[in-house]
Amino acid sequence: MVKMYLKVVAAMNDTKNLSFEEFVESLEQEYKYHLDGGTKYRQLTVKYSLEVAKRVKNANSFLNQETAQQLVVRHLPSLDQDRLNDVSKMLRALAGRMHHEKNLSDELRDNRSKKRNNKLKFIF
Repeated sequence: MVKMYLKVVAAMNDTKNLSFEEFVESLEQEYKYHLDGGTKYRQLTVKYSLEVAKRVKNANSFLNQETAQQLVVRHLPSLDQDRLNDVSKMLRALAGRMHHEKNLSDELRDNRSKKRNNKLKFIF
């Protein structure tokens, strides 16, 4: 138990930064996805998110919700509050998801792969 705790603490202290290029690439993929059948509102939200990300040039800035909100307000002050919230939420959610994936321990990543491979496969 103590060994596992120490591994978790060590992993937390050894977090990897997000790549700005990968972050923008993910936002661009999201934008393309929404262009094909997404609502206009969602398309604009992703477009605004891309705009803010390219101005800030640091994906790690969006890991904190308050900081993300402040950056969005600073760069898009003319938007209404709902849109500002949606843009900052999108940036925060994507940054959080990417940070989580990037910082999974090798042990956890291996366990996840094993579970996927061991699932029962139904043949009809």
